[in-house]
Amino acid sequence: MHIRWATVKKSGFTATKSMLNKITPEVERHFTAANQDNAESIVDLAQVLIPVRSGTSRAAIRNIAGADGSQLVDFGLKAKVIEGKNAPRPFVNPAMKATSKARKARNRKAIRDAIKAVK
Repeated sequence: MHIRWATVKKSGFTATKSMLNKITPEVERHFTAANQDNAESIVDLAQVLIPVRSGTSRAAIRNIAGADGSQLVDFGLKAKVIEGKNAPRPFVNPAMKATSKARKARNRKAIRDAIKAVK
């Protein structure tokens, strides 16, 4: 068996590499905003869906932003008491499921916007 080596011509490599170097911080910036919007939509819907006896449980649901652009949705101290350890999670799971399509669309838009910004 004889293998022939061919010379590969690189065209556009420098421009592509330059664009990739620019896109990383741009994607991070857009994803940080998208993550925050996604978390806020989950919080808003969970606050509507939570069984209310007093406003304490509803007020405990909040979004906590991380330093790296991540978001933590805190459903409060009583989330396990209200839902139980293995219960169907009557306000968490529906909030996650109902916002799923919008969250995915927001993430796709963040990628598109980041690519457009560096072109």
